Amino acid sequence: MTPIAVDKDAPRRDIVVVGGSAGCLDALCDIVSKLPVDAPLAMFVVVHILPTGQSRLPQILSRAGRLPARHAREGDRIEPGRILVAPPDRHLVLDPGSVHMNRGPRENSTRPALDPLFRSAAAAFGPRVCGVVLSGHLDDGSEGLRLVAAAGGLTIVQDPDEAPHPEMPLNARRRVPQAEVLPAGGIGHRLAGLRKRAAGAAVRSDPPPGIRMPAADAEDVPTGLTCPECGGVLWAEPAGENLHCRVGHRYSLASLWDHKRLVVEQAVWAAVRALQEDASLAAHLASEAQAAGSTHTAARMERRHRQATRNAEVLRRLLVEREPPD
Repeated sequence: MTPIAVDKDAPRRDIVVVGGSAGCLDALCDIVSKLPVDAPLAMFVVVHILPTGQSRLPQILSRAGRLPARHAREGDRIEPGRILVAPPDRHLVLDPGSVHMNRGPRENSTRPALDPLFRSAAAAFGPRVCGVVLSGHLDDGSEGLRLVAAAGGLTIVQDPDEAPHPEMPLNARRRVPQAEVLPAGGIGHRLAGLRKRAAGAAVRSDPPPGIRMPAADAEDVPTGLTCPECGGVLWAEPAGENLHCRVGHRYSLASLWDHKRLVVEQAVWAAVRALQEDASLAAHLASEAQAAGSTHTAARMERRHRQATRNAEVLRRLLVEREPPD
């Protein structure tokens, strides 16, 4: 068994926020398997999951390690020695005394998302936080990890060479170059070596400098882009790379681009449908005009039928036969 190295000179860290997406389950199990039963940590986990899905993650983590795990509930106390997991379709956020669950606006097109958990933990607990980003697509968690670092917390990313889907660790490392890069087992040993907090350790009542909770701000700049969720203007924050609308939907540039690709495809399919309906209606009107002896109108409707049919086919072929981008 690998001995647990305890850094006695390190700041106290007792709030651990961990998140991932595709391919992160094995890493999570490896991490919790390294934590001792008396680990002085309160751990909070977010994994992207379909809102209608059944999550058995707490049972899996409880079997993998010694700490009990369950889905978080509104008002849970923040206590060491257990793991709380975000349930489907709920953001998990922290304040200095308790846990909150909400169906707030999706961030990076997902709920639960990593960024709300990381952001709220950094605002509530500052340097007491350790943030960990695991395997997954795109870059949810990158901005949140940056805020953890800005608050003086410890930041860790899974080694991209180990992660089945390395985009999230790579993007997090890009935003937080000082983050430690460790394999999953190494992350578990690192967490097990974090120091126990002293009795009566202070918690923050206000976000530390540089950390903004979701809200419109006079310094934000309108981008000219629209929110894929609600159609509102997207605003850029001066200090960050994320965009947000007035409602509170938030996107990194990568997740916005990914969502906009779907919007463009939906728009083109809608155009195909509209042209097919136009062709069908024109054919019907041509038939009626022919029956009524109106040859001029029938010819005009026939031309419109052929044109709409041809245009619909051009768009359909563009969608179906186009080469995927490099």
